[in-house]
Amino acid sequence: MAIKEQPEYSSPYRWVMAIITGVIMTTSFISLTSFGVAAPAMARAMHVSLQTLSSAGVDAFSVGLFIAFFLGHGGIFDTRIRWGVLVAQTFLIVPQILIPILMPLTQSIILLIILRFSQGLMIMMIALFSLQLAGWFRSSQRGISLAAMLGAITLGGALGGVITGSLSGLGWRSVYFITAAIMVLGAVIYFIFAKDALSHADEIKKSKSEHHKHKLWSYPMTWIMGIVQIPNNWTLFTIGGFLPIYAYHLGYKPEQTGNVMFIWGLMGFAMAIIGALLGDHWAKQDNTHRNFVNARLKAITLANGFIILGALMILYLAPLSYAWLLLSALVVAGTMATPPNYWASPCNIFPVATMGAGAFAIGVISNSVSAIGPVVSSVIIHTIGWPGVFWVMVGLAAVGLGVNFLAMHTPLPIEIEGPEEPDSNCAAGLSH
Repeated sequence: MAIKEQPEYSSPYRWVMAIITGVIMTTSFISLTSFGVAAPAMARAMHVSLQTLSSAGVDAFSVGLFIAFFLGHGGIFDTRIRWGVLVAQTFLIVPQILIPILMPLTQSIILLIILRFSQGLMIMMIALFSLQLAGWFRSSQRGISLAAMLGAITLGGALGGVITGSLSGLGWRSVYFITAAIMVLGAVIYFIFAKDALSHADEIKKSKSEHHKHKLWSYPMTWIMGIVQIPNNWTLFTIGGFLPIYAYHLGYKPEQTGNVMFIWGLMGFAMAIIGALLGDHWAKQDNTHRNFVNARLKAITLANGFIILGALMILYLAPLSYAWLLLSALVVAGTMATPPNYWASPCNIFPVATMGAGAFAIGVISNSVSAIGPVVSSVIIHTIGWPGVFWVMVGLAAVGLGVNFLAMHTPLPIEIEGPEEPDSNCAAGLSH
């Protein structure tokens, strides 16, 4: 039976959707590095040590990144994606406005932890946009469709570092208000232009009404794919949260630190695009779900290699000069080849009815390190020192190489259960 071609796959508007998801993710992830760069001034305003404030803020944000994937695990946002994005943006923007107002007044670390935890919940948008763009793009284009959105994680971090560093003379409170306004603008652009692919939404509703084989957690591939992205998540949020602090540790100024984060962010955005194009290219070699997933895993394996090299450069070469620090940031940004390939995979791992729940499930597993990673890194810094932080990154990436190989040979749930229909929306376009 011929594979069904959804009308949205040929619509020029699909590229508008890819761009606006990239815009809102860019404005959202300004919060990733703006906190770290503004931390010294904020600590002085709150009369606490920089280490205390940084650890509390980074750790709370990271725990929120983990908890976020429980919010959509039941598939409640599968056909209500815009509503889910609204919830995520509220969690992000309201604290960005309240932090500069309440922190100098209350000087409460507990309140800071609550607000930063709330901001971390916005990461649920990754799974939401993965589902939304799956309705607009065929499988062989899905990587590049996600590249702008996921590359925006580091691009937003880059802008956060530059804005916070260059406007530091205005005071950290003013910078927070300015970045909050930028976040609001990104949200407005999304809600004006974003549209759901109606064919995809109808397919999900139909499949859910007919599908009764909900065995997500019984499949080894669910757990293995959750583990696949752990090296990237550990690296991404450790570098995003702690690289500014490490730069200060090496003696660099806020402006220099902001530039490092900008270089890291731009390179991460570029690597997301390059990695997506590479994964899409390999995916075209054979129109099967197995080949599609393995193509993504090969690109992720390459990204793990960048993590190993970049972490060792940061540890042993970055202390030698500012130029080496910049180059090290460029190399470790190669980890961003992982996200667009990873989040392009759920559609070819799980049947349509469980695709949304499956995406949130692997997100729960992969983001578990976001909850413990910065906490562990904070402890390592106080006990072993900075070398321990980067050697953990190297070790996880090395283990990731073996996990990727295992994933390439593990049966897929969609292969075991079979798609609900031969012309399933998820399978559509594999040969294009």
